[in-house]
Amino acid sequence: MKIAIFVLWALFAFAPTAEAFFPQVIPMRTLCVNGSPEPLLAKLKDQYNEVPKYSMEISVDSPLPVFMMITENANNPSSTIIMINPNLNLSCVFFTSQDVIKDNGVKSLPKKLPEEEGKLNV
Repeated sequence: MKIAIFVLWALFAFAPTAEAFFPQVIPMRTLCVNGSPEPLLAKLKDQYNEVPKYSMEISVDSPLPVFMMITENANNPSSTIIMINPNLNLSCVFFTSQDVIKDNGVKSLPKKLPEEEGKLNV
């Protein structure tokens, strides 16, 4: 559930309509590099032995989708969330944690889509 909330937040935070959707945008400290996430991934591997474990392609109203990647090392334990926006040629570390994602054992519900494709009734 926390990941779904984060993904929705990141989707709108990276989108040009973020300020229209949220009445207030709160600044956040991030570490960003121009281009691909390779320098961030290399640093995480060198310093923490974290490797990409989860990834998600997020469709947005831009030419290219946005990507979310979570690296982790269960032996530390540590994990890091990276967002990649090829539309802005930017890769950013948003959160780091001294923990890893845990499976809460919930099974997926049956398929269900909104009445209008791509719309959330929020």
